[in-house]
Amino acid sequence: MGNYTEFFIERAENMSPEDDDYEQRLLDIASNFRGFDEACTDFIINHGYEGDVADVSAKAKFLRKKYKENGVRMPHDFREWFEPGRFPERKTVLLVGFAFNLTVEEMNDFLRCVQFDRGLDCHTIRETVYYFCLQKGLGYTQAEEIISKIPKPKKDNVPKEGDILYTNKIVEQVDRFDNSDELIAYVTENLHNFSYNNAAAINNIRTIWKTISKEGGLAEKEGSLLERSAQLFYDLKTTGYKNKRQDEYEAERVKQIKQLRLEEHVHVADDRSVWNIFSQIIGIDVSTQRRFSRQNDRSIKSVLTENALLPLKASYCFPSQSNITKLIRGESKDNEMIRKMLIFLKFYAYWAEVETEENDLDFIATFSDSERCMDEINNYLLSSGYPQLYACNPYDWIFMHSLNDMHPLATFRYYMGEIFTVKSGEDE
Repeated sequence: MGNYTEFFIERAENMSPEDDDYEQRLLDIASNFRGFDEACTDFIINHGYEGDVADVSAKAKFLRKKYKENGVRMPHDFREWFEPGRFPERKTVLLVGFAFNLTVEEMNDFLRCVQFDRGLDCHTIRETVYYFCLQKGLGYTQAEEIISKIPKPKKDNVPKEGDILYTNKIVEQVDRFDNSDELIAYVTENLHNFSYNNAAAINNIRTIWKTISKEGGLAEKEGSLLERSAQLFYDLKTTGYKNKRQDEYEAERVKQIKQLRLEEHVHVADDRSVWNIFSQIIGIDVSTQRRFSRQNDRSIKSVLTENALLPLKASYCFPSQSNITKLIRGESKDNEMIRKMLIFLKFYAYWAEVETEENDLDFIATFSDSERCMDEINNYLLSSGYPQLYACNPYDWIFMHSLNDMHPLATFRYYMGEIFTVKSGEDE
């Protein structure tokens, strides 16, 4: 695990868009990320498996034995766990903790490093009970008995205001319980608070989005810098026609400006729509935005799906204008969507604020600047109940790599440009 993690950290730190072979190196790195099948193999080796690492049947047999010894309900076929590109459902892998007698910390580490998922979520009844049982050394059968004694709450959206019971407060309370009766009484008494989830994360997303999207907000301020930069570019590109006759010069200049504006990155001016702001954040040009508005109903999903630069689960729930809208309204419960959006929005907000304060798109970031950004992203993740950035997660790696460049936001946009370019090449 150590050497594997160090490989991605080293690549994140020592690559630049200015490298001659940058595009190929990105593809090479993307091909090296380890899926659930390989990570799970490494996990069982560290927990007693001594058979052939390539023998899927033997690995499945080892897992069945562990589950049976500890009275844990088994999935239909463990061999599916070792099929490349597959990630079992969360509810299935949660039982690994009981099968291998893991601690809460070990279970959370498995979810983060093998499943690329958040740790035990104590804002759901089932996972609160699992947390309590793993902490107390209770088995799977006891966990299911406890769950059966608790009523099921009705699902609801995250409230925008009022009293909210945050996950960290639930954990603090559960940590004090000595027996299951106390746990059952507490959950039953607070049943309405288990009707929604991710309250801290959703409220964090709403807060960050407001600083970005409001009138005079970060998107509008950075958009002004982008517009100024584009104007300087127009002026530079069009002065070459001045030796022509006046009428020819004006015609050529108008034609050139029209073309340049289509190649110009989208920037927020009068239009602060979600789609326009999202387009500015990822750095697409005007012609690309128009094409996806017209042909794809403002969705870039066709570019993200089966893209060589987005291996494993990196493309799943990738930020989009529709996902932003869903999360602002509190309509989505998808952990992956929420975590990715937190990273995406906080990364942009941090660097947009730096650039607008410096009034300079070419501001050179120092190591301490990037370190502060990473700390802020991680603090938001942890306070929302999600794991910190992890270099072996291909989605996280994009941002960790960008943070190691002198121009983090430009590097992120360059990576997004490569995602579009690679997909275009694949389609051709």
